[in-house]
Amino acid sequence: MDEQTLLTEVKAALVAALESRRGLVAFSRMEAMEMDQRARTVEREALERIRKLLPTAPADQQLHQVSLRLLRMDESLRMLATREDIQDRSRALERDDITWRTFEDISWLLES
Repeated sequence: MDEQTLLTEVKAALVAALESRRGLVAFSRMEAMEMDQRARTVEREALERIRKLLPTAPADQQLHQVSLRLLRMDESLRMLATREDIQDRSRALERDDITWRTFEDISWLLES
């Protein structure tokens, strides 16, 4: 598969996740915390789908930037996992924040 087709598929996976995340707002009876957790789940699943689509060494600049951002996320999550000075709830919140920032960064990267 050529990288332009691959880029189109990566963008489609991201758009589907964005739409799914927006759809959570329709559940107005849902608690804000539950809505946030569901949004993080959608983002994690989208990032994994995108990761599986990416070639090992993408030549396309956008795909390369997406790959680098996923690598940075993995490194941040590894560093967070080794920290002993943080409580489990704080660790979970930080993990969610790392996921959210990565999703948003990739969304911004692929917007252009």
